[in-house]
Amino acid sequence: MRTIWILGTLLSVLAWGNPQCYVEGYPGLVASANERELTLANGTSFPLRTDAPKRSWDEKINNADLATQLEQRYDAGGSETPPPYLFDPGRLRYQPFFQALYGKTEKEIEKNLVTIEWPTLKGKAKLQVSRIGGVDKKLYAIGQEIAKLPKKERIWAEGAATYCYRVIKDTDRLSMHSFGIAIDLAPATTQYWKDEASAETAKIGYKNTMPLSIVRIFEKHGFIWGGRWYHYDTMHFEYRPELLAPSCVAKAD
Repeated sequence: MRTIWILGTLLSVLAWGNPQCYVEGYPGLVASANERELTLANGTSFPLRTDAPKRSWDEKINNADLATQLEQRYDAGGSETPPPYLFDPGRLRYQPFFQALYGKTEKEIEKNLVTIEWPTLKGKAKLQVSRIGGVDKKLYAIGQEIAKLPKKERIWAEGAATYCYRVIKDTDRLSMHSFGIAIDLAPATTQYWKDEASAETAKIGYKNTMPLSIVRIFEKHGFIWGGRWYHYDTMHFEYRPELLAPSCVAKAD
């Protein structure tokens, strides 16, 4: 069974895991990418693949590299179909890449934060987000579009939370909120997989109440949604344009 899973993963990478997704997704930040390495505009280079073991799921999520980030194809705009077992496009992350883009330390990251206004049903909230790559402008535009939705949908964009330097629960990996490129919405009424199970390889059922109207607005601006993960986190959106680059994104249903 493990051999079949590994072969399937390799076929998936060969079928679509194009390193050019990084160049398309981060114009002005990523200078070049090929099957061997990725180079940022400032000259920093990373290997596309590292030697760290990635045979088991736990190894993959803890030792992900730039190739692993593209291994599972994100289904932008698609239907609300429960993701298959261990299908988490975007949840496998190579942390040094994001540290190089947004800041290696808490102090460096905070130098790149700006404050934007986020529309709420009662006024406006002030949120701290990264200015790198225009993330602040994209998130501001998202808020303006959500504000035009009917109230029954807009209510799911309340309680917004962005920057918070911290690790992901029960791990030593930095949360994407640490870089100022993620936002949580309606945290009291959305769903998180760890409320059902704690083990990464546990069999869990899918739950979601976040309207797809909100999801599709985020995806249009380069943000992926945690509700498209087997390990669902339906309040969570993060800026991951490499997974939404025109030649890399999965076609919507």
